[in-house]
Amino acid sequence: MINRITQWFWALLRKTGGVCLDLFRVMIPALIAVKILEITGIFGPIADAFAPVMELCGLPGEAGLAWVTGMLSNMYGGLTVTAGMIHSLHLNSAQVTTLCCMLLISHSLPVEITVAARAGIKPWFLIPFRLITGLLFGIILGRLFSLTGALQGTPAVLWSAAEQGASLTEWLLGTLRSMATIFFVILAVLGIMDILEKIGGMDLLKRIFRPVFTPMGIGDEASTITVIGLTLGLSYGGGMIIREAERGTIPPRQILASVSFMSICHAVVEDTMLVASLGVWVVAALPGRILFSWVVMFLLLLGSRHLPDRIIGRICSSQAEIESV
Repeated sequence: MINRITQWFWALLRKTGGVCLDLFRVMIPALIAVKILEITGIFGPIADAFAPVMELCGLPGEAGLAWVTGMLSNMYGGLTVTAGMIHSLHLNSAQVTTLCCMLLISHSLPVEITVAARAGIKPWFLIPFRLITGLLFGIILGRLFSLTGALQGTPAVLWSAAEQGASLTEWLLGTLRSMATIFFVILAVLGIMDILEKIGGMDLLKRIFRPVFTPMGIGDEASTITVIGLTLGLSYGGGMIIREAERGTIPPRQILASVSFMSICHAVVEDTMLVASLGVWVVAALPGRILFSWVVMFLLLLGSRHLPDRIIGRICSSQAEIESV
């Protein structure tokens, strides 16, 4: 009995190592590139160009810095900048909610777009997809709050902005801690998935989520991975879908639907808790985000259903292209 458990655990470790190797191989270069951009101070000029866009969402132009920082770095970077400007720009709860919900959809683009590209989705499709959906969500929320006059008070902020930037040593240690966390989370997820598979739990999960995923074009082959991405994050779900894409077990249309959905709606527990600490209206951040993403994916399915496979092939990399990335 002990030998069987030991063999199972070592096999699980090897599988986890393979998934993490695929994931870290694309994450590390992207993280380094983002740090270089931060050091060179290129974030500021890029943010200035987004000022007119922020006004469409009922936000001051300076809020573009928080959105761009989140897009080029991560949620923590974007939220830190947001926290630092709440009092200086006199942002109300509606504006903080709008800005943070835009960050929920459009953040960590260098890393997550690279992961998605490794899974087979072309960056030229996914980058504008995430920018447009993030902006659209912001416009909808901004107009909604403007029309209803809701959330015009001061947000209940639970923490203050930390000092901007970090030394290379702090950045390196933080990156190593993040990768260690990813390894252990994936180890736990794969272990749970393997146990559920043995007791028939995976089939139950697929049946439960089938009514939700089918209208978005996500079938049984990709449903489990999509659930993981939805709850834990694109890095976890993306790392697993990379492996399945390389094996050719998931059809291109399902890869497109699954990765697109995970790109705009992932890590719903962690991210919602993060934005809630800045006084964000949780109804917009959690059920609102999920509903918005579901509608977007339903419309995407309607638009792509009648497209020929060759057009889908231009969005999804071929198997040879995936292996060469």
